Amino acid sequence: MAKRPRKPSKAYFAPSAAHERRMQQSLHDYDEVVSKLELKWGVDRLPWLAGQDLRERFEAQMEKLNQSIDTRVDVEHQVEVTKRGLAALEQAAINNGAEPLSGEYIEAAMPDGRVLAIVKTSYDVAKVKRESRDLVVYSADELAMMIAKMEEDKAGALLGKIKDTFPGSVVESVRPKTETEELIDDAIPF
Repeated sequence: MAKRPRKPSKAYFAPSAAHERRMQQSLHDYDEVVSKLELKWGVDRLPWLAGQDLRERFEAQMEKLNQSIDTRVDVEHQVEVTKRGLAALEQAAINNGAEPLSGEYIEAAMPDGRVLAIVKTSYDVAKVKRESRDLVVYSADELAMMIAKMEEDKAGALLGKIKDTFPGSVVESVRPKTETEELIDDAIPF
């Protein structure tokens, strides 16, 4: 009886230069798809919009893709499967009523001439920054954190109290306190 020829072990497969180029092209195509989706939906946001079951299945597929990249075996196939998974995530997000990032922001002139853009969420930061690199972009959550940190300081706490006491008051300038300056804490004479 003749023995069947054995398949070469994948562990000892040495990719050729042509195979390496095909893998690189496949990964480049994958990166392009991911970049477009991240610009549209936000970085790492899409799996969370699709629902837990699909998110877990996609994460399992990402593990397969990463394993494939590490071993340099079956990369092109795993990339195609992962791209189909991305399309399924996007469709599920749409079906769940999620909307792509709008890229809307409020802008204000900064004292040094730069333009500040305030966006709703941290996902919007990357979208707005990619579209206009000259803007200084912060999300509302980041500003809330900075203001809370500022109010921990005595002068910042006083500013918060002033704004609470005088509705509609506006901060017109901010300057650092010099060492010789004292915090004015006297009674208002009226």
